[in-house]
Amino acid sequence: MNHSGSHANAGGQVAVCITGDITHTLKVDGFDGSEDGTGRVQPITPGGSGVRRLLPLECERLQGMPDDYTLIPWRGKPASECPDGPRYKAIGNSKAVTVVRWIGIRILRRLEA
Repeated sequence: MNHSGSHANAGGQVAVCITGDITHTLKVDGFDGSEDGTGRVQPITPGGSGVRRLLPLECERLQGMPDDYTLIPWRGKPASECPDGPRYKAIGNSKAVTVVRWIGIRILRRLEA
């Protein structure tokens, strides 16, 4: 479902929430999917009853990473200016630390048996 004409940062796929509203996402690879054009999250919560997007810090915590683990220098900019898009991509391409640890421990136990 393409929505390239719906707003200035459009061009990808849309996800539709159960309420029927479009659920906006961020993109990387040269595209800025943020609502304010800064690359940083502006959660969409129409009337306060919508579902908000998780912040990169919250995603890092869910994956078992230290806070601001993906806040790194990016394209010659200091870490403090790293946009959220690359952070979401890094988090999405990673594995949950706790799950990898769990699998590793079980493999090690099996090898030691």
